[in-house]
Amino acid sequence: MKSNYYYHCENLKTISEAIKSIQRTLRIYISKNEEKNIYIYTKILSFLINSWAEVRLLKLIYEKDAFSESEINEILILNADERWQHVLNIAFCKAYRIPNIDKIDNSQISYTSRSRREALLKLIKEDLIDSIQARNRIAHGQWKYAFNNDLKTLNGELIKNLKKENIIKLQLKLKMFQSLAQIIHDLAVSTPTFERDFDVNYKKIEEQKQNFHKRDYDDYKEKMIKKRTNGLKKREINKESI
Repeated sequence: MKSNYYYHCENLKTISEAIKSIQRTLRIYISKNEEKNIYIYTKILSFLINSWAEVRLLKLIYEKDAFSESEINEILILNADERWQHVLNIAFCKAYRIPNIDKIDNSQISYTSRSRREALLKLIKEDLIDSIQARNRIAHGQWKYAFNNDLKTLNGELIKNLKKENIIKLQLKLKMFQSLAQIIHDLAVSTPTFERDFDVNYKKIEEQKQNFHKRDYDDYKEKMIKKRTNGLKKREINKESI
């Protein structure tokens, strides 16, 4: 009988392929400047990337010898936006032999280790949780107007975030999630690897966050449209020369 780890790996592969496929289609619509389809496929891409993050977490908790069955059950009963924080805290406690999560802040571990955990928690709270909330709204059909949990009042902040999404920001978000997942994976599986590779992996996240604010979607779109226009002109010239 195949393990849950195998099933989550297969799900992750399939979602990754779906992301690539939707990105290809979205680039075509951007090059054609088809705003309606750009919006629709951007929302599909957003949903898939945030689904990737959810399945990546499930793959992580079923890694061999990473978490006990009781710890896995403890994680799974939580809401999606609480799971990443809890996984990080459990992995941190096990890596540094802290008796339980409540004693983390009073433990005698080094400042460097505590700072690393705090930086990861900040990333989860500021980036991952917002993305989970956006994905939940998209999954429930709130593609243009997002509501609060009561489904009676609009959530202005979420509406603004949904409108700001574009292929560049989403691609950078995926890379950031991949780097974050790798760091927490190392912490759960191998403390020496976590400590050895943390700075390299965290630097990738910092660069991705910087690019998130620096790269301009309008410039990207203009280049894609120009590239397609030039390609069509070239084909017309080649036809005429035959």
